Amino acid sequence: MELTLWVEQSGSGDVAENVRDALEVIDRNEDFINMALAVLMAPE
Repeated sequence: MELTLWVEQSGSGDVAENVRDALEVIDRNEDFINMALAVLMAPE
């Protein structure tokens, strides 16, 4: 969220909204991302 606040203060509301949306998607998919990383990092 710090990035979003910094971008908003710089005057680019559209970019801040895009960053906020991207962070929301990452947050919603956190469990799946963690599972995928665990599979990739598992020893063979």
